[in-house]
Amino acid sequence: MAKNKNFTFESLVPTKNTEQSTATVNQPAAIAALQDNGPSTKVTFDCPNELVETMKDYGYWEGMSQKDIIIEALGVFFEDKKIKERPEKVKMRKKVGRKPKALKAFLN
Repeated sequence: MAKNKNFTFESLVPTKNTEQSTATVNQPAAIAALQDNGPSTKVTFDCPNELVETMKDYGYWEGMSQKDIIIEALGVFFEDKKIKERPEKVKMRKKVGRKPKALKAFLN
C-alpha cells in the first residue's frame, strides 16, 4: 500500500523580500547589486580548461555558482576603468547568430 504523503507547494515567483534575503545569504553584495541592474544576456564563449577547473574548485569551496564568480570577476575588472560607449550605429547593428526557435517555426 502507498503511504499518504502531504505535499506543500510554494510559489515559483519569489516576493521582493525573499529575493533580497536570498541574495544576501548566498552572494556578496557586489554580485547582488550587479544582477539587479535589469535584463540580462546569456553569453557563451570558449575558456581554457585550467581556468574553468579553478573556477569550479573555487565555487565549490566558497558556495558560489560559476555565474556569480564570472559576474564578480567582470565587476572587479571594470571597476577602475573608464569606458566610452559604442556609437549608436554599432549598437543597433543586426545581431549575428542562430535564429530563436520560435522565429523559425513562425517563418516556416
